[in-house]
This record gives sequence, C-alpha cells and structure tokens, in this order.
Amino acid sequence: PDDPEIRILLMGRKGSGKSSSGNTILRERKFTVQKQKNNHEAQDESEVAVIDCPDLLDPDLNEEQLEEMKEQLVSRCSAGLSAVLLTVPLEKPLQNEEEILDYMKCLFGPEVQKYIMILFTHGDELDVLDQTIHEYLKHKDHEDLQRLVTECGGKFHCFNNKRKSANQIQELQQKIEGMMMENGRKFMMEQMRRNSSKGTSP
Repeated sequence: PDDPEIRILLMGRKGSGKSSSGNTILRERKFTVQKQKNNHEAQDESEVAVIDCPDLLDPDLNEEQLEEMKEQLVSRCSAGLSAVLLTVPLEKPLQNEEEILDYMKCLFGPEVQKYIMILFTHGDELDVLDQTIHEYLKHKDHEDLQRLVTECGGKFHCFNNKRKSANQIQELQQKIEGMMMENGRKFMMEQMRRNSSKGTSP
C-alpha cells in the first residue's frame, strides 16, 4: 500500500527561493538558505518530506561530481515522489528553468512530467502590485511564465515565504494530493533506475 507521506522534490536555480520554500513547507528552518549543499532531505512531523535537488546544471561540476550527485538524488527519490516543484521567482526573468525541466525529464523519464508543478516564490511582490497570481500571469510581459506553466500542464502555486501562513501550505498540499489522485499514485522510481542504467557499462 502507498504510504501516507507526501514526498516533494524541490528544484530550481540558485536564488530562486528553493531553500526558503522548503522551510515554509516544513514550517521551520531546515534548509540553509543560499548555501549550496550537495543534496539533503528534511522531514516534518506531519509526514511531509522535502528533498532539495542540487544544481545539476552547475558549470563548475566535473563529470564525476555530477554522476555522484545524480546517483544520490535517484537514491533519495527511490521511495517515490508525490510532486516535483520547480521554484521560479516572480520578480526575476527566467534563466535556465526550461533546461532544468528538460534535464529532469531525461533523468527521471517523461512520466515525471505529470508530477511537476511550478512554485512561484516572492509572492509578496503581488501584494505590492495589488494583483492576484492569475492577473500577474495574464500580463503580456509575462508570456515566458505562462509558457512554463502551460508546459507543466497548467499546475502552479504561489508562495509568500515572508508570510509563513498555514493557508498557503495547506493549499499546496491539497493541490499535490489532487495531482496524486489524478495520476493514481506517486511517481515511482523503476523508470529512473532503468534510465540511469542506460548507456553505462557494467
């Protein structure tokens, strides 16, 4: 039987609000903001586990480091994933988000696409603009964000990491549970193991 725990993989470029979002979801500081750790995992008492995906597109990584990071990531995700959240800061232009998505699909297999949701960070910007996230995305200046959301099947959520309100966490959990029900289960890792063993010599 599927365990009740919600397991979330958080990915995003450096400075995208990934660590802050992990702390918001877990309702405490578990992740060190702005420091690049290899790969770590934290869990809170309400059975939500958050896995922080390292920056696999870091140009400073050599091939050996990259392989090691990928192996660690695959093993941390082996119990299955409820959701893969790509953190995107609202007030900054997109950089390598498309690349991150493509990389994850190559690593985990195309099936992972059904579990990916955009998590917009810096939602406090919307308070300043007096707009909802839907109004913000409709603006013609934000076509790149709309495209990214469309690529992820229209699934997105918005976090204000400065205002640690329980509502935004509950809403996110509801969206994740809805996504799991829609997909019938968690994303399991058999596909990943097959993908990662392809092309490697014994």
